[in-house]
Amino acid sequence: MAARRKHSLSEVLGPLESDIMDVVWEMGEVTVRDVHRALQAGRPVAYTTVMTTLGRLAEKGFLRRIEDQPAHHYVALISRAQYASSTVKSVVDWLVGRFPEPAVAYFLDRVEREDEEVIDRLRDAIEERKATGRGD
Repeated sequence: MAARRKHSLSEVLGPLESDIMDVVWEMGEVTVRDVHRALQAGRPVAYTTVMTTLGRLAEKGFLRRIEDQPAHHYVALISRAQYASSTVKSVVDWLVGRFPEPAVAYFLDRVEREDEEVIDRLRDAIEERKATGRGD
């Protein structure tokens, strides 16, 4: 077995990988044929491309390949929520680390466009961090 490359969950997926993961998250356990059929409904994609991409997602640690059946089956190793959380963390960390002022300014502008509930939750989180000493 070839050595696996280590990838973090925060790795942002490409468009086809994202579409495939959406199918896997929706269906649970899938075969290449299942994913190919689901994707064909929205756009043409080669069966072999789906097969290769599923293999790559397994190598990256997003999927587990089950090989004890006539057709390989795949299941997600992470949930959609885990992936979203990890991706958001990675992107925000990168932005704040490289462009702190514009990143925070944009975030505040964006929050202002939301409803009062979002602003109240943000305000509460800031106050909680100040109270626990984590906001210093």
